Amino acid sequence: MPFGFDKRENNKVKILLLGEFSALHKNLKEGLFELGHNAVVAAHGDGFKKVPCDVSLESNLAGVFRKIDNRLKPLYKLNQLTGYDVVQLINPFIFSSKFFPRNLFLKAIIERNEKFFLSAAGDDAFFWRYGRKSLKYGPFDDFLKYDFKSDKFPMDTDEAFEFNTWLLEKSNGLIPIMYEYEKSYENSPKRLNTIPIPMNMNEIEYHENKLGSKLTVFHGLNRYGFKGTKHVEQAFDYLRKKYPNELELVIDGKMPLDEYLQLMQRTNVVIDQMYSHSLGVNGVYALAMGKIVLGGAEPESLNSLGVESSPVINLEPNSQSIIRQVEHLLDRKTEIQQMGYESRLFAERVHGHTKVAQQYIDTWSKY
Repeated sequence: MPFGFDKRENNKVKILLLGEFSALHKNLKEGLFELGHNAVVAAHGDGFKKVPCDVSLESNLAGVFRKIDNRLKPLYKLNQLTGYDVVQLINPFIFSSKFFPRNLFLKAIIERNEKFFLSAAGDDAFFWRYGRKSLKYGPFDDFLKYDFKSDKFPMDTDEAFEFNTWLLEKSNGLIPIMYEYEKSYENSPKRLNTIPIPMNMNEIEYHENKLGSKLTVFHGLNRYGFKGTKHVEQAFDYLRKKYPNELELVIDGKMPLDEYLQLMQRTNVVIDQMYSHSLGVNGVYALAMGKIVLGGAEPESLNSLGVESSPVINLEPNSQSIIRQVEHLLDRKTEIQQMGYESRLFAERVHGHTKVAQQYIDTWSKY
């Protein structure tokens, strides 16, 4: 049943943010904290990104003991995951390790806390079943070919869909972080309004986007197929030969988040995901730094965020789109600094962590 958080002592809400993708929950937690609420992030650290959290669910053992401990640790920590006004799970499948009692664990989480919400972020069964059919384009085929190296994916099964549906029905509601997930869940009565990706602007240092001897264009290497990196490589091969003295083209990644952000800080232009209608966390980091961002800015995505325009330069999922936009930027060198400033302003206005955190509070209190 809905209730107003204004009945809480000192208007403080106790929130558990369960799971992590690229510090999305970390940034949300910091926004909630600045609003005076008590928020805790419990997560595995998002793999090699090593995102810090309050309650670590990641084993510090090695070898086979690590595998066993990773499956047991969430159970050991269950008492620390109990007694919250709100729990938000970042993705239905973050506890899908083999031999882990996922359903029992999540049922315990739901029963031991007052409200339970799902975030629609990353891969899930609804994204694969409905998003794959309804979106203009998506990362599905290249992900299977290059990342998963199979023609079948566990989330694209009836079993995964049934579990996703079960958890969705158990929740108070599902909150998409962007248009792709809004579209994937469009027929579900549990789908709530999209809330933008939060970003702590106090922690992201803004520098004027000054052009050196070359325009530096950067693409972060993570999931090669999912992000459409093959198109970036093809574009960079062409651009490198045509503009050897005007462009520095960099593809790098798969490193801790802090190191990755330091690398991105020295660039002028950041290419985000190629198959996305919207901007991912990586792209929002780039906006906050004052970079020119090439990526998802389709009209339906902007509508989902509640904005009429964006400084993000929209890309289609092909190399020619990148080539065309980078060449256009070479013709607009004198505008680079101002364009970067507009990126920062947009990030503050749309993705500022306290503004986004308040949207979550308003949504959680309503449902």
